[in-house]
Amino acid sequence: MSHSSFIAFEDYLRSEKRASEKTIVAYSTELQRWASFLEAEFEVSPEKAVRAHAKRLIVWRSKQGISNRSINRTLSALRSYYKWCERTGRPHNDPLGSIKSLKDQKRVVMSIPQKDLEQLVKDEAFENSFEGIRDQFMLLLFYGLGLRKAELIELKQEDFDWSRGVVRITGKRNKTRQVPIPIALKPYYDRYVEARKEVPVKVPQILTTSKGGKLYPSIVYNRVVYYLQGTTTVVDKHPHTLRHSYATHLLNAGVDINTVKELMGHESLSSTQVYTTSTFEELVQAYNRAHPKGS
Repeated sequence: MSHSSFIAFEDYLRSEKRASEKTIVAYSTELQRWASFLEAEFEVSPEKAVRAHAKRLIVWRSKQGISNRSINRTLSALRSYYKWCERTGRPHNDPLGSIKSLKDQKRVVMSIPQKDLEQLVKDEAFENSFEGIRDQFMLLLFYGLGLRKAELIELKQEDFDWSRGVVRITGKRNKTRQVPIPIALKPYYDRYVEARKEVPVKVPQILTTSKGGKLYPSIVYNRVVYYLQGTTTVVDKHPHTLRHSYATHLLNAGVDINTVKELMGHESLSSTQVYTTSTFEELVQAYNRAHPKGS
């Protein structure tokens, strides 16, 4: 299968599937690795690949120490490609047709205890500057709305409807959802918007750099890690940990899992079920409340 087919597949992902550039790059990387592997090991092109070649790829990647989860991502990208080949009438042998994904041990999701997150509302934990005010509002948005990093970066001021108490969030594949916003966030929103007036804003996004530009993912990641270092002892300290905590705390509070699924913007319930694992501390507290001999 020619290089032009890879390009055509990327165009399909971009125009019809409306995939993010990050997803397109990931798929492209997997396809190029697959083509190079087939050429080096078997001297065949992707259009000539068969099931035995795909099985050999799995063995090769495993011997490299690649996790089952990463190998499954590779298989998923290749399946999408060959399904597209089938729909568009391109020659292929469907080498992934009967190959199942590898079993992957589910990673325990650890949320941040609520008492630790209470530190985020303390003004003294943040600098009294535009960046400090922005960072505090940013962390509270992550936890208060259960946002993905890309969703937070793309938020605009018009997305906030305080009269209805909701925020419009644009998620994966540009799908939008409305999420209730805690009224306790209003003072932090007002404070940030006021501080933002002193910045030469050049972009439509509400959260900006001190020079008025769009936030970089690395800035968001580094600021969250910086503040969580002094807030919690949980091992994972990154933006998605706050999203984990949002979902887990809602579920622990008795919110229906289907409701949490919609709030999180998940397409399948299985994605939401990952968050049903509580922290050990939360399990102990639940036990103490429920057990007749609990303290």
